[in-house]
Amino acid sequence: MTSAPQDEDAVAAFTIEGAPARGRFARLGAGTVDAILNRHDYPLPVAQLLGEAIVFAALLGSLLKVEGVLTVQAEGDGPAPLLVAEHRTGGALRGYARVGARDLSATRMTPADLIGAGALTITLDQGADTAPMQGVVPLEGETLSQCAELYFERSEQTPTRVKLAVGQELTGDGALWRAGGALIQRVAADEARGATEEAWSRAAILFDTLTDAELLDPALPIDRALFRLFHEDGVRMAAPAAVVDRCTCSRERLAALMQRFDPTETADLVEPDGLIHARCQFCARVYLLEPGT
Repeated sequence: MTSAPQDEDAVAAFTIEGAPARGRFARLGAGTVDAILNRHDYPLPVAQLLGEAIVFAALLGSLLKVEGVLTVQAEGDGPAPLLVAEHRTGGALRGYARVGARDLSATRMTPADLIGAGALTITLDQGADTAPMQGVVPLEGETLSQCAELYFERSEQTPTRVKLAVGQELTGDGALWRAGGALIQRVAADEARGATEEAWSRAAILFDTLTDAELLDPALPIDRALFRLFHEDGVRMAAPAAVVDRCTCSRERLAALMQRFDPTETADLVEPDGLIHARCQFCARVYLLEPGT
């Protein structure tokens, strides 16, 4: 059995019957995380962590009820000192990591070992007329999932469980990056629900049994994965919303940026062909610009 088309590169909202919890489940593949990671020759631990950050950004962005740009950024002084994942209104995703020259041959590293002494920052930018909202937590968890839960605990004061997974599927055309993620959050009590502590604890315990294989398996539809977890209580899933790999760069934007500089400041950027070769750090696209234009 193969995954339904709507399960690929999509995020689905769900609720658990009788429990004070809401959640999201994301499944990313060829059209998003694979394309993003393959644009750069990232060492394996960097690709794994960036993939997790991208799926986390997709989960967080899907929770928003306002338009804007949701950015997940980890910055420090380690061998990969900067990692950025971004979700924009409409489900557009992009991601980038800066990698130093140190050996990164390990198959997996903790966020602190990879990024270094630093912090995880979540920013929501709704545009020029609204001040950005931002939360910052240290990179204290053994995994990005744990760092994410710490963010919700300290910045949002919302009990939250987070699961993130990244792996490669071997296909006839080679290795394909896949990422999966899920989260549940406790909903505030009201008169209809009454006491919610026990129901939330049960939902959290069941959620914690979710495995990396279930998050990633393209042959396991999202609705079936949720049914495995919560079939005794009942679970309702909304129609999945698509996410896409889409950068914001353009020749026009880069040209406008270059015009802010005096020609003498950009002279060293001119290549032997007489043009400035501007490369987008996110999508790796190269734009050829004439100096002074």
